Amino acid sequence: MLLPTLATILLTAAPQATHSQAERCAHNQAQGEMMCVNRLGHCMDLSIDGQKTAPLTDEATAKRINAIKHDQDVCWQLAQPASTKLRAQAKAGGIFPSFLGKIEKISVNVYELDAFDPKVDSRLDDINGEEMVADGDPNGTWQLKSERPLKAGEYVIVFRAFGEGNWDKQAVLLTLDPKLAPGAADKSGPGK
Repeated sequence: MLLPTLATILLTAAPQATHSQAERCAHNQAQGEMMCVNRLGHCMDLSIDGQKTAPLTDEATAKRINAIKHDQDVCWQLAQPASTKLRAQAKAGGIFPSFLGKIEKISVNVYELDAFDPKVDSRLDDINGEEMVADGDPNGTWQLKSERPLKAGEYVIVFRAFGEGNWDKQAVLLTLDPKLAPGAADKSGPGK
């Protein structure tokens, strides 16, 4: 009795462990706005310090990042380092732009990957005291404000964009550098 149960558990768990990055980060195969319900960032456009995020497709990098227990599907990356006081701008976009609507708020969870020690930590918790503050209009830029200065290093930042219609998120792998200046503020939002 125990052996068949154990075999069933192992067989059902094995496919989950072997998901490719493309499978892990795929949008829902439904039609219309239901394509966005996975909330993996396919229905928003995100820029950080003026750089657009891009899909994280490198399997080796994805495997390394997902080996750290942080409970996030990291599907996006930023090519160049950003400021520890970065500015972000989210817009409705991607595969179903009307899903999000006009942006009302952006929130974040910040994970410092260099802080994870697998010998000591069972999981990586997000850093407390991080928030996004609008520079003006919610459809403009938002700046990351921290209770304590962030160190240079590799991070996963989960950006949640809340719009009039719905919300979406992108978990972004990026390098932060305190020596860099943040991107320019956009207080008016697009089209104003």
